[in-house]
Amino acid sequence: MNFLRGLLTARSHLAFLLGLGIALLIVQGVRRMTSEPGTGGSGGGRAVSGFAQELKLPEGLYPLRPTGAPLTEAEQRWARSAWSYFEKNTQPKTGLVNSVDGYPSTTLWDTGSYLMGLLGAEALGIVSRAETDRRLTLALNSLEKLPLCDGKLPNKAYNTLTLEMVDYANNPRPDCIGWSAIDVARIGVPFTVLAWERPAFTPQVRRILSRWGMEHVAANGTLQGTDRPRAGPLVRVQEGRFGYEQYAGKSLFLLGLPVGVAMDYEAFVELTPVEGQLIAHDRRKPEEHEGTHNAVLSEPYILEGVEFGLDAVTLPLARSVLHAQQKRFEKTGKLTAVSEDQLDRDPRFIYSSVISGNKPWAVFTPDGRDAEKMRILSTKTLIGWGVLFEGNYPRRLIAAVDEMVTDSGLYAGKYEHDGSLNRVLTANTNGIILESLAYRVHGPWIPSARQENAPAGP
Repeated sequence: MNFLRGLLTARSHLAFLLGLGIALLIVQGVRRMTSEPGTGGSGGGRAVSGFAQELKLPEGLYPLRPTGAPLTEAEQRWARSAWSYFEKNTQPKTGLVNSVDGYPSTTLWDTGSYLMGLLGAEALGIVSRAETDRRLTLALNSLEKLPLCDGKLPNKAYNTLTLEMVDYANNPRPDCIGWSAIDVARIGVPFTVLAWERPAFTPQVRRILSRWGMEHVAANGTLQGTDRPRAGPLVRVQEGRFGYEQYAGKSLFLLGLPVGVAMDYEAFVELTPVEGQLIAHDRRKPEEHEGTHNAVLSEPYILEGVEFGLDAVTLPLARSVLHAQQKRFEKTGKLTAVSEDQLDRDPRFIYSSVISGNKPWAVFTPDGRDAEKMRILSTKTLIGWGVLFEGNYPRRLIAAVDEMVTDSGLYAGKYEHDGSLNRVLTANTNGIILESLAYRVHGPWIPSARQENAPAGP
């Protein structure tokens, strides 16, 4: 009787795992179809050739760095430093982590980075299994009882002390400010990892997702978020541009959502040269789409690599984005590793791009204001590219990390214009660093990617 009762209780959770398994098999099948550029599949489109021909990459550019080796002493030091951020910034009652050091607010994106950082710290032997379980339980308990925006999905920001819905200034907003499909997708990655690697947590992950109105993050194959104007009802908006859109689409697909357009690398792509390297980017320009930026950044490709594994589609895309940054360094003498980052001074947050709109190397604020003087060398980008690729430039990036290390985490980066440190400490930077260093040892996080870590070919 006990066995039968347990089986009946587990039935819905087994169905959840079965669904994830089918999604992973589909992803794995696509990876196999595209594992050798120019072969497989049913046609000669970019998705099959993997952009390798169109981007005209130099022969032998950036071999994938082998995984499976222990961390160096320096990498161990970075991992311990990154974990110290979470030791200092976890709220003991809610188990949620401050997005920025000492600032009691978070987003689903930053919470996803924390959960991946936590799992990374455990994988690296920094945190015990028991402590990981304790932290996971606290965080998941809070996620399960978050007040939801319009009763549907998590708000874009929460107070980490009280779980209140807030705006980005951490002011209470019981009416919410909207939800982000990309942020939901970000937390979907650790949820997927937990379902496979830590099945004891599968029932709680399933309860969380069942409570959230996940059907509202997708429509007609695209990602759907909402914004609330200063006065008025929530307004639905299509979310995602080339890079982040496909990364988020893969995560949501694994959770069973119909996001085929979002996952399609050919849907809105065009190629533009930056420093002589062709870069694939979104053809939907900000001025034609209510200011929604189409910036090409390093972060989605780094996350693709460490979580899903780079394949024949994403490998040349990642190489091209890194190569343009190397070419800028060769032209200007300024080490270049661009991403989105918090700042320790106004305007507090910037997007630092390879290209945005028609402007190479654009740096701008979330509301579109120019922030050229705020460009930084991004720490998580230094480490991300350094764990993914071999070569002189990735090694040069890795060599620049040490000065960012503190006893409370790694600083977000270093300002290009004067060489001063960007002394802000954040959950996203330190979480991505931990999951990237764990990738260095164990390979990609998603099971199907781990089985086929390195694509065929150079």
